[in-house]
Amino acid sequence: MAKITAFAFLLWASASALLAQVPSAMASQASQAYEQGRYAEAAKLYALMASSGHDGAEVQFDLGNSFLKGGDVARAIVAYRRALLFDSKMKAAMTNLATARRLLPAKAVAWQPPPWEAAITSVGTNVFTVITLFLAFAGNVLLWIALFLGPGKARRSLAAVMTGLFIAAAVSGGCLYYAVRVAPMHQPVVIVSPAKVTEKAANEGAELATLPPGSEVVRVASAGEWSLLMWGEGSGWTESSNLEAP
Repeated sequence: MAKITAFAFLLWASASALLAQVPSAMASQASQAYEQGRYAEAAKLYALMASSGHDGAEVQFDLGNSFLKGGDVARAIVAYRRALLFDSKMKAAMTNLATARRLLPAKAVAWQPPPWEAAITSVGTNVFTVITLFLAFAGNVLLWIALFLGPGKARRSLAAVMTGLFIAAAVSGGCLYYAVRVAPMHQPVVIVSPAKVTEKAANEGAELATLPPGSEVVRVASAGEWSLLMWGEGSGWTESSNLEAP
């Protein structure tokens, strides 16, 4: 029994060591392909590393470099933005992302949230939660106090303050709902192939525009294989295969 256990442990250790060498070997092959100018092959290897559980800022950065050298600027932008999601302070990714954006021959105007939406998302859900609960609690405290006051000026003044607190709580609650349920639906995406945009999904309705690769837009809804996009000059539906999310 002890021999069987020892053999099983040795087999497991050997398999673990072999698996540990896989990403290293793949990275070496990808690096070699990149250095030899085989950028498409390097991109495939880095993408395979990312999809097999070895993703990270460096992998996405190298993937972006492979796409950029291979002429696929749109997918390079996607990869650099993914690298920055892993490491928001990665200066090399910031620099190369800016370079890739400058290389685009054309792109759609980026969608910008209205000032009020930007303000709501910048405050954060925790702050709105605390504010809403505090205002509602304070309003209920004043309500209980008002119940014990006789009719008169003091009671009317207290009722006015209480009403103001409940209205403020409702506004704060509305902002909280928007921050939690609506704002997250605005998903940044990058157009990776020319995207024909129409009024309705499935190419129905009038054709509104064709967004060039590299355009950074926002997806607000999906329906099957179709995505509803917003950009600086309008909104419409296109095939989801035309875009990738960072």
